[in-house]
Amino acid sequence: LAPTAVANAITTWGTADQQSRYLPAFTEEAPPKAAIAVAEPTLMFDPMVLSTTAKRDGDQWLLSGRKSLVPLAAEAELFLVAAHTDDGPAVFIVEGGSEGLSCGEDPTMGIRAAACRPLILENVRVPAANRLGDNDFDYRAFIDLGTLAWCALAIGTCQAVMDYVIPYCNERKAFGEPISYRQAVAFIIADMAIEIDSMRMLTYRAVCRAEQGKSFQREAHLARTLVKDKAMKIGTDGVQLLGGHGFTHEYPVERWYRDLRVLGVAFGGLHL
Repeated sequence: LAPTAVANAITTWGTADQQSRYLPAFTEEAPPKAAIAVAEPTLMFDPMVLSTTAKRDGDQWLLSGRKSLVPLAAEAELFLVAAHTDDGPAVFIVEGGSEGLSCGEDPTMGIRAAACRPLILENVRVPAANRLGDNDFDYRAFIDLGTLAWCALAIGTCQAVMDYVIPYCNERKAFGEPISYRQAVAFIIADMAIEIDSMRMLTYRAVCRAEQGKSFQREAHLARTLVKDKAMKIGTDGVQLLGGHGFTHEYPVERWYRDLRVLGVAFGGLHL
């Protein structure tokens, strides 16, 4: 997903030079590992107010700051880094291995397959031509599309939780009958189905408007608001329905629970 997001952003907003330099590699059998670096370790993080800075220095940009939750941070060959400039937030194409670019050690409790780590930029120099796009670059749409990608990941994970707990509850017996016969259990699963369909429809609507070139900021925000609340609840309920089994690595629900907890961080906190 991370390399695809980078390729899509360059395809959508990149200049002809940027596309010719970076996109061909994504069509090869082994495309480059790439990631987007936007989130920062600040209280109530707002992607429109960045602490990472980019200062113009002749025909180069000088980037300094710290990013968090960056997929493949230790091994990516290409990054799209969001930074504040004198004329507002912008995104820069930064090649892995650049001088001043390093990866921190802060492994996450969930989404471990993404190998998320902090990304540290200490006066990293990038060519002026590596500022993503021209005057048509829409930073707000860039952020909202990223939000919808998180929503899609969460919905798929929630679907996996529900698909697993339904047969489990039908087969698991207590007091001589399946636990799904208990209304308290059945209602939790019914609520899961309602919430998953609600999240999916809101996300579909936002993506549909984006594909049509219409404004979709409102729809992306509605999807984000519902997903960050209900997805984590579905992960918690999945663990509860499995009882003691939900607390062990033998069953996959605990992993999905940990993966869904990232939404509380990636979306700025549940109650913010």
